[in-house]
Amino acid sequence: MKNNSQTRNKSKYLTNIGFRFLLLCILLTSHSPKMSAEDGFMLLQSTNVTLNLTNVSLETLFKTLEKKSNYVFFFKEDVIQKNEKVTVKAQNESVVSILNRILPPRQLTYTVKGRQVIIVRLPQKEEKKSEAPVETKEYTVKGTVVDVSGQALPGVNITIQGTTQGVTTDLSGSFILRIKDGRRALLVASYIGFSTKKIWVSEENHSLKIILEESSASLNEVVVVGYGTQKKLNLTGAVTTASGEILENRPIGNIAQGLQGMVPNLNITFNSGQPNEAAKINIRGNTSLNGGNALILVDGVEISDLSLINPQDVESVSVLKDASAAAVYGARAAFGVMLVTTKKGNRNQKTRVTYNNNLSWSSPARLPEMPRSDVWARMWNKAYDYDTPGSYYFNEKFMEALDAHIADPANNPAILVDTEGIQNPNYSPSNPGWAYVGNTDWLSEFYKKAAFMQQHNASLSGGTERNNYYASIGYKDQSGIFRYGNDSYKRFNLSFNFDAKLTSWLDMSFSTRMSNIKNDEPYMDNGGSDAQTWYYEIYRMYPTLSVFLPNGDFAGLYLSSGNYNIIGKMALAGRNKKETWDQWYTGRFDLHPLKGLSIKGDYSWNRYSTVQKFHRKEMTQTFPEGGPIYTVETPNYVKNYNANNIYQAINVWAEYKKSFDDMHNLSLMAGYNQEEKTYASTSYTMTNLYDNELPISDLAINYKENAESADIWRVQGAFFRLNYDYRSKYLLEVNGRYDGSSKYAKNDRWAFFPSASVGWRISEEKFFKPLSKVVDNLKIRASIGALGNQITDGNHSFMSILSGKVLTNYMMDGKIISSLNIPSLPSMVTWEKVVTKDLGLDWSLFNNRLFGSFDFYVRDTKDMVRSVTLPAVLGTSGGKENIADMRTVGWELEMTWKDRIQNVLGSPLDYSLVVGLSDYQAEITKYDNPNGSLASGMYYKGQKLGEIWGYVTDGYIQDDFEADKMNYVQKFISTKWYPGDIRYKDLDGDGVIDKGNVTLDNPGDQKVIGNSTPRYRFNLQGGIGWHGFDIRAIFEGVAKRDMWTGSDIFWGFSRGIYNSNVTQYHIDNTWTYENPTAYYPRLNANGNKRSKQVQTKYLQNAAYIRLKDITVSYNIPQKWLSKLKIEQARVYVSGMNLWEKTGLPPFMTPDIVDQITGDGISIQSENAGKQYAFMRSYSFGINVTF
Repeated sequence: MKNNSQTRNKSKYLTNIGFRFLLLCILLTSHSPKMSAEDGFMLLQSTNVTLNLTNVSLETLFKTLEKKSNYVFFFKEDVIQKNEKVTVKAQNESVVSILNRILPPRQLTYTVKGRQVIIVRLPQKEEKKSEAPVETKEYTVKGTVVDVSGQALPGVNITIQGTTQGVTTDLSGSFILRIKDGRRALLVASYIGFSTKKIWVSEENHSLKIILEESSASLNEVVVVGYGTQKKLNLTGAVTTASGEILENRPIGNIAQGLQGMVPNLNITFNSGQPNEAAKINIRGNTSLNGGNALILVDGVEISDLSLINPQDVESVSVLKDASAAAVYGARAAFGVMLVTTKKGNRNQKTRVTYNNNLSWSSPARLPEMPRSDVWARMWNKAYDYDTPGSYYFNEKFMEALDAHIADPANNPAILVDTEGIQNPNYSPSNPGWAYVGNTDWLSEFYKKAAFMQQHNASLSGGTERNNYYASIGYKDQSGIFRYGNDSYKRFNLSFNFDAKLTSWLDMSFSTRMSNIKNDEPYMDNGGSDAQTWYYEIYRMYPTLSVFLPNGDFAGLYLSSGNYNIIGKMALAGRNKKETWDQWYTGRFDLHPLKGLSIKGDYSWNRYSTVQKFHRKEMTQTFPEGGPIYTVETPNYVKNYNANNIYQAINVWAEYKKSFDDMHNLSLMAGYNQEEKTYASTSYTMTNLYDNELPISDLAINYKENAESADIWRVQGAFFRLNYDYRSKYLLEVNGRYDGSSKYAKNDRWAFFPSASVGWRISEEKFFKPLSKVVDNLKIRASIGALGNQITDGNHSFMSILSGKVLTNYMMDGKIISSLNIPSLPSMVTWEKVVTKDLGLDWSLFNNRLFGSFDFYVRDTKDMVRSVTLPAVLGTSGGKENIADMRTVGWELEMTWKDRIQNVLGSPLDYSLVVGLSDYQAEITKYDNPNGSLASGMYYKGQKLGEIWGYVTDGYIQDDFEADKMNYVQKFISTKWYPGDIRYKDLDGDGVIDKGNVTLDNPGDQKVIGNSTPRYRFNLQGGIGWHGFDIRAIFEGVAKRDMWTGSDIFWGFSRGIYNSNVTQYHIDNTWTYENPTAYYPRLNANGNKRSKQVQTKYLQNAAYIRLKDITVSYNIPQKWLSKLKIEQARVYVSGMNLWEKTGLPPFMTPDIVDQITGDGISIQSENAGKQYAFMRSYSFGINVTF
């Protein structure tokens, strides 16, 4: 044997051999107890050293290792080459790891005997010299894999590092793996949700028990970003991720419902509680005066409606918030990107079958208490008397009949044959009608007690050494909440993806996704008015009207006075049936011809088609014998609508990664993107059906109308991203995209949008070492970037639009006249530019138990497109320009604490708490408003978006004397005032209440009294896991928000008896002479709004906190499942929206605020908030994996 020092002559060489041999004998005999080979190897594996050797010989390396490890290195003279040099950089790395990294590439290996490491050359492959078979030495490794509590983990992947050989653990967590070449092998145990563990095995230690620990805030976590992934450690942009687990075990119909309130500054709202209602998704608050939502991508391709996706197919969601993170997506990503990644199979995974279901029941969250009919009628009579003393709406005969029914309904029917003018003065013995003197709670009759929903999902996944696959099927069947309308909503999902490694340098994949949604609702012909809906009608129903006539027919389908029976019309109505197909096909390739270089591409094709049929049916109202039969909803008709939208996208990009000296890491990505979407739709309407029950256009007599449309848009872009980091300490990212859009004129289509971000991991600096035991990671980052916003009116607003028109009320030569409208003026505009600056901090403390991030951002939206004031004589519209700027300032904070108590009554207890908090406020920084006008639709420099201008309330008018005074002081609002009306404060001291010149310089007696922007959104999520039980609770809310509304729902006595929405709350809280301290102003029947001006008294506090979700689940023990060949089973119960605390009236939900204060909604809109009820849900289900 030879020492590390090279000898120059033979005698010295022999002397060293003798010395080494003597030393070896001493070491072998002197240690007590003796160290086995296995013990020596395990000790060497646990010996960590730090090296910084550059261009040194192997002998120098071995000598250095001897000094640092207390091991002696031996090798023969001819084993190593004298002139071979190595560079070794290691930071607290095990000696075994260093040797495994350095020796194999030089055809060297080693064995360990006690404290000796013997370096030998790898055996060379020899040609077969004889026919006698050469025996290959093999051994078998057996083991089990468990978690820290000792529970077996089935399905864990066990692979030999550097090979494709591997197995998965069975139901009892056991595995058997044959090591073919007889050498030591490094096994890798990996399992979703657990930290990967590596274990060396050999013939001596081939029986294992592997304990995996659940992963927490691993710094090496991979985050999905634009066109790739990055380590969370190296991110410099503002990116937040949410696991697909947050969508599991909950009674949600779509992804957006599950994500609502989960990610700071990911603002998700719904206009109603309808099951298939599309979500509005906003990132970081106000975007542009012209709107602008987040870009949503599923597996890299755009989707407009998240309700199309099966929540159980989602693996993770990444939210890219700043310009740096979203830059590679260009113009459509100006206001952030949501990346949804769906589930895939794993390589070397046995086939796994998963089934889960969810059965839930939903009921309206907050419905008002409705008044008894006699109380309601007397209040309206009082209102009429207040307006005109001595007048009334319900006559004395009517009230007597109503009181008799209330007192003794068994002997006094709710519906009478009216021959005396009880209901209508025109009713007589020769013209009888119905008198409706009942007591109906219309909301209780309108809505069911609970609506049922069932969801079923099954998936199949797995993989071999060269491919992996995932397939799933999902079904949702949700009954609507209408008691008589029988509305139903169904969704069918099918998903499949397959990845294959065709060669060592080429991977290919294919995926397809299909969604089919069917809605079946009662049809209402609203004459084209969005305000007239089933929900609008139900709130204004007379409680005196009954649902059914004595003979079982629906009552009140036709009324000469009063509101008709909306339930009867709903039950007898034709149907509005809509079926939507969303089909996706995507092919991908990944070419890696050189080390570090990958060339990727994909092509996606999507067809989104809609078939809709509207059927209006005629209905008849029966009257008492001798009375006529009246037909309503006439003529009947059928309308067919078909739409077919085709979307295509091509992406090709290349990425090159290179590391220099294990210190400098460089990544360069560049690519090209092209997208196109075409729209086509047709509709036609036929009236006077032969059969009222058969909505078939061929069975209709008359043609009514038809329409056809077609459109197209395209975008193209070239993009790049450069990432550099020095030892993951100093981080740099530069992005750029050159975008073109067909929505702009030829010379304004193209623009370049750059961004850059930097990061500094302070925790990696030497001066930070004293804090390293507490702080695992501390990173500060900053970014700045610009993106374009392609908001336009339609796809061709740069063109003058000419449209046709039919003058249906005019005829010439016996024919209806056709004409052309005046052409619109072209809008010669270009991109709105969105510049975002972001400063962020990421941290991880206490061994990754406490981790979080904070971001502060400023977003400037420049050159916003606004209408130009045109002379009225032009008689046309259009002519927009880029003339306005806006700045949004905000911040977001997210913190997570995850920990484990090792033993609580014999089992570990895991617990976690997540806190999220965010805020934003937008301000106009430029606007073409030189006079500072406060007129509706105008903005001014310095205006905070969401500002509410109004009067300051100064109490009620107390008596007739003060009312006479107010007839002058408040004459600009109304010329006549009464006791109980509102008195407004004279802010400018001019002796009258008015709006001045409606300018900033002279706003009269108005000022900013509130702001509808939701401030300080928060979410709290807590979880506890113990002994197989898991409990999760999620709270979310808004800490500060003002709301003003002119909605009938809020005001009650708002627009006269035909349109008001009077509840018991309004009756109890409206000013009367008997109730002078009530909340609402003086009762009136004529809808006068003198006391309903925007003002401080009725500004609503829309802040709230809600228990969004609570789930209790139980993992059935493995020992109970193994005999059934079940890998895992979980049962759970869950509730959603179970409780809230808000400052709103008891009949208004916090959800309604977004609909009332949404873009384009006037704060004085009477019909705002009349929507499908928002729901509370209760569910249970089971998840099973085979």
